[in-house]
Amino acid sequence: MRFARITLGLLLSLAGLVATAAGAVAAFWLVGPDNTISTPDRQLASTGLAVVSAPTLLDRHGPTLHVTASGGKPLFVGIGQDLDVRNYLAGSAHTRLIRFEPPGTFGTQDLRGRSAKLTPPGSLDWWVAQSAPGSQAVSWPIQDGRYDVVVMNADGTPAVGADVSFGVQVHRLFGICLLVLGAGVLVLALGLALMFRRRKVTAVAADAATTEIPVPVAARIPVLVPVTARTSDDEENAPANRVSPFAPERISPFAPTRTARTALPTVRPALVKPLPAPVPAAPMFMSAAAVARAKSPALIGAGASQRYDEPEQRPYDEPAKTAEPAEAVEPETVPLAASPEFEKSDEAVRRTAALLASGALLLTTTSCGLMPPKNSLTAPDSRPAVTLADAQAVVQRYNQLNNQANQTRDAKLSATIEGNPTLAQTQAGFVIGRKLDAAGKDISKPFSYTDPEIGAPQFASYPMRFVVSSGISDAPGNRQLGVWQRENAGSPWLLTHSVYPPKGVELPSVDGMRTPAASDLDKLRSQPATVAKDLAAYLTGGPNAPQSKLFTPTPGLSSLVKLRATSKVNDTAEPYIASVTDAFLPSGEPLTFITSSGDALVFLSLTEQYLQRVEPGSNAYWTSGEATAFSSMVKYTQTLHQDYLHQVALVIPTKSSGDAIRVLSIDPQLVGAGGE
Repeated sequence: MRFARITLGLLLSLAGLVATAAGAVAAFWLVGPDNTISTPDRQLASTGLAVVSAPTLLDRHGPTLHVTASGGKPLFVGIGQDLDVRNYLAGSAHTRLIRFEPPGTFGTQDLRGRSAKLTPPGSLDWWVAQSAPGSQAVSWPIQDGRYDVVVMNADGTPAVGADVSFGVQVHRLFGICLLVLGAGVLVLALGLALMFRRRKVTAVAADAATTEIPVPVAARIPVLVPVTARTSDDEENAPANRVSPFAPERISPFAPTRTARTALPTVRPALVKPLPAPVPAAPMFMSAAAVARAKSPALIGAGASQRYDEPEQRPYDEPAKTAEPAEAVEPETVPLAASPEFEKSDEAVRRTAALLASGALLLTTTSCGLMPPKNSLTAPDSRPAVTLADAQAVVQRYNQLNNQANQTRDAKLSATIEGNPTLAQTQAGFVIGRKLDAAGKDISKPFSYTDPEIGAPQFASYPMRFVVSSGISDAPGNRQLGVWQRENAGSPWLLTHSVYPPKGVELPSVDGMRTPAASDLDKLRSQPATVAKDLAAYLTGGPNAPQSKLFTPTPGLSSLVKLRATSKVNDTAEPYIASVTDAFLPSGEPLTFITSSGDALVFLSLTEQYLQRVEPGSNAYWTSGEATAFSSMVKYTQTLHQDYLHQVALVIPTKSSGDAIRVLSIDPQLVGAGGE
């Protein structure tokens, strides 16, 4: 067992030494009290527009990522979803980090492309984390999904050079390293104790190991008999050889054996034949309890019980009893496995193994809890088009810039916040305003969209869109319903569709709005493109058109149909007008969103040409009104025309509902006029 103990101690010592060294290095060199493992600063440079990490480098989530950069130019450090970063840098030259080798070596790949300046990254709102102005560091709890780290010049120019350091902060990592260190020290001490432990020589256990040597009953210790014969009178007057006057029945073992009252012959001491020698007295070990009983006063005096270690005494006149021979007891042979020494060693090994198993289980449990889980999202990247806070910021920015553009009728400024068809209507309104109100007396007063409600569907690619339903500060009887669109990751949010339904019209909820799947479209009463054609046919044909039965009459729709019918009658009555036609056509692709009820909210635009044919031999021209902003005092001999752009918002119900299509609002704007 000594060999097994030394071998086990050696193994434990080696394991403890390794664990101690690893725990000390990890705790005080790699990690530190901030629980962060950091790489040394590394020079990362690119002749392109950015240095970006591949999404495979961030393949685990949970810990906090720290990125710090420094360079000669103001730098931007940001983290974004791969679908945004990939779209932002599409076609541009940049450097990609594709491999990481501890402690701080990166494998890079240069991608060719354009070197034109990009939109400054700090002005984009899709970053999940970005460095603050004046800072070149970012911290971000890593999330499940495909994310990229981007380092680029703050102004979006090419030629990036930076010293970059990465760090990963794992919760309780420093404490676990200290635990490993402590466990290593404990195992090392245990191993050394097993190797150098010496067995101590200890006294036999108190009561269980006490050996009592029985004294034969008839045994007497031989003594030398006096050579002078003793007379009977001496014999008579001799002391009784008692042990104690308080115990007269006890006879001293050293007293001579009493014989018949005859004179003993004179003999030489050497010729006296001694009695058979008794069993040699062996040293006896007495327990503490036995010693206490031996010294007890109760054993002294008359009537005291016989001591456990005394031979049984017989009365004086009772003949001695012959001791029966004791049976010989053969020594018992105990197997090695059943010996006390083996059992003690085996128990020590089992306890050591149990201790090590418990420590290993503890370390394994804590270490597994520290290991960040692998990313589990395998579906293509998708995300809401915008967060609620960012959408509100977009609307607030629009209110500010739109009022500035309206005050100066600045079409270029409007182009930074609006897209077609809304931008086309705005620019046409500015043209008309400058023509009819050159002095600027009728410039619209500032207004804003209030209490916006945001509907942000999930998108997996660009362009992305979100819907806003809000109040209007200067028109309490109406609401604004609009669509904001971002064409690519580097472009701003633009208001592309905007209508103003009256408050009496029930609007669908934008909460839970999503982009349509094929199954959603199949459930609708009609497809959005078909509805656009039917609406154009209805407006072209008037109230008696067959398509009119498909739509629920609304104030805006009914008012437009009635206005066009009246205009046709009045214009035809003019002597220089031969006939009038009014034609509506769909323009562009409808934008469709599925509401939480399963209905479709559709935004579409229609073009209208109101055409007047001039009587032969006559001429006609625009002398007043909005049309003069596009054609003034120009005589036409064949036709006159006015061009309108209508924005429409409508709801297509599901087949199961049986409802008709509801036109929420239709908003026209004259965008051109002329003739032939």
